[in-house]
Amino acid sequence: MKLFRPLLALALLLILIAAAWLWWALPSRVDMAGYAPADSLVYVEFNNLSEVAQAIQQSEVWQAAAPITGSKTTSRSRFMMAAARAGIGPLEAVVFARAQVALVVVDLNATEENDTLKVRPEVALIAETHTSKWRTKTSAAEVVRKLANFAYGASMCSERTGDADYVECSIAGGERKIVGAVDGTLVVIGNSDNAVRSCLEARRGSRPNMRTDTELLKVRSNFASDKTLGFGYISPANSAKLFSWAAPLLMRQAPGNPQLEQLLAVSAGKILRGVAWTASPTKGGLEDRFLFSLEPGVVQRLQPAFETAGPDENIWKLIPQSFQSVTIYRSKAPAVAWSSLGSAVSFKLDAVPAVLFGELLRSSLSVYGIDNPKEVLTTLSPPLLTLRPSTATEGSILVARVSDEAKLRRSLMEDVFKDGKGEILEGLESNPSADKEFAAVFADGYVLLGRTENMRSGLAALRTPETDRRAGVKESAHESSAPIVTYSNDEERLNNFITTLLKLQGRSLSSEEAANLQSTLRRSGFSSTETRLNAFGIERTTRSAFGQFGTLVSLLQADSSAR
Repeated sequence: MKLFRPLLALALLLILIAAAWLWWALPSRVDMAGYAPADSLVYVEFNNLSEVAQAIQQSEVWQAAAPITGSKTTSRSRFMMAAARAGIGPLEAVVFARAQVALVVVDLNATEENDTLKVRPEVALIAETHTSKWRTKTSAAEVVRKLANFAYGASMCSERTGDADYVECSIAGGERKIVGAVDGTLVVIGNSDNAVRSCLEARRGSRPNMRTDTELLKVRSNFASDKTLGFGYISPANSAKLFSWAAPLLMRQAPGNPQLEQLLAVSAGKILRGVAWTASPTKGGLEDRFLFSLEPGVVQRLQPAFETAGPDENIWKLIPQSFQSVTIYRSKAPAVAWSSLGSAVSFKLDAVPAVLFGELLRSSLSVYGIDNPKEVLTTLSPPLLTLRPSTATEGSILVARVSDEAKLRRSLMEDVFKDGKGEILEGLESNPSADKEFAAVFADGYVLLGRTENMRSGLAALRTPETDRRAGVKESAHESSAPIVTYSNDEERLNNFITTLLKLQGRSLSSEEAANLQSTLRRSGFSSTETRLNAFGIERTTRSAFGQFGTLVSLLQADSSAR
């Protein structure tokens, strides 16, 4: 007994010492916004990589593909996780358990080449490893080399030391490169010197960082939660700037007009109040929420566009058994919904910008052969849907129930369809002439509108017997009360995500395995996106297998950054 007491006391003392050491060794979470330049166009943060990996591995698609890919679910032993977070174990496990990561877009470089716009973003990945430099330096350099070889092919790499330890990899004679910097516990990897330098300066305090953005702090506290796997933010000013770059393309105008972009940016700034994104685990996959904040007066004027009508089951006979995407608009009165969009825009804008934005809105329907939306929409009844057939490379067709066929025919012939640019046909067996730019097909009280090449693809898909993959989509659409709901075939994106991860691990699938994976993904259904209006703006909620993580990882594919 006399010996037992000292041993017990010693054991308790050791336990207390171990607990104290673990408490001291566990990293304290930092605010990654303090590492990002204040003028970053896009900011995204992930504070727990192990939670992200766990959510992906628990998705139905990942588990269904695991027997083919040989991927194993990572064990989540509490002891091993605690040890890794305390810095004990292999470097890869330690960094994975401790690191916080942010992704920033610091600039966009757009160039025209043979009538094609190429956009090359300057991007940086910021990792606070909470792990000493002597442990991370060699591994960080190796990561940069692997990324360069993966993205660009065989690359030449060099190392240098200055205000940080750098490694730079590029292709001989090429402009693209990957730069990595290790500064204490921080690792920054970017595709330009400017991207890396900007993040280092933001962290050191020599330039403003995103923690100075009070709107970001406010949105994050209101929009994110403990279950959030990722958070993203675009400031009001940058939301307007990005819109001003994209809008000319929708208006079929060449980009690079400074006056037009300035006008669009100033105008959009009066309407947009920023964009926020979160990702959270959900049943069978991940849920992405996007909030496009708008001025309160704009939200109020948009309400008629989000008043919904009842479902129409007959519309499904005009949706092929296989498609790339379909969006269903349930606005109670399409013409009123359209007018509310114009009212919301003109409410905040002067005459010239209002006309410009009106042209932008009108261009969204001109691709279907509608040049006079106010008149045409009075002839249509809900629901309206836009459909992108599986065989169409780009573009979609508009499908709607007709309430005044004579007026619709007359309106089409007086506008875009005049002078032989379009033709009006009867029945789904129609075969639009390739010589016409547009086509309209009337069938059983409905109309299909669009460019001829898209119409031909859509009609062919309706006549082609395939395995019906709409059952889950129809059930989901029936249960959803959202004013706007979109279903997208996620097969290609899921395949890219899985194969990219395998390539990063130095693995590739055999022809048989690739075919089996394709077959498995074909049964995985569609992602769904619901769009609603709330007190702050427009909210879009997407449920899919891997969420936006699938998109981010797929961007690592070779040469993707150049397109």
